[in-house]
Amino acid sequence: MNKSNATKYPRYGKGESHGIPFRSLLPIGLKNFFVAGRCISTDHYAHGSLRVMPLCLVTGEAVGVAAGQICRSQSPDVHNVDIKRLRNRLQQVGLLL
Repeated sequence: MNKSNATKYPRYGKGESHGIPFRSLLPIGLKNFFVAGRCISTDHYAHGSLRVMPLCLVTGEAVGVAAGQICRSQSPDVHNVDIKRLRNRLQQVGLLL
């Protein structure tokens, strides 16, 4: 491969990271459906770091907590997840957000 044609991606510094938006866990065109792990919607650059097992675990836990929240709600629609409440619960169980 010609190095001049290689894609150059920025690198995060020590202690820096990217977030995973909740909307990346909601596939377009499907109603009341979550995805997690390697199935989430990302670009090629982000997917390089999201396909590893710890992040698959984190997205799976987020989907599980969100599903529980939806099951207890008056409006069972995955697009009505209370994101603030979801983030608070994930932090309570020890996830670093």
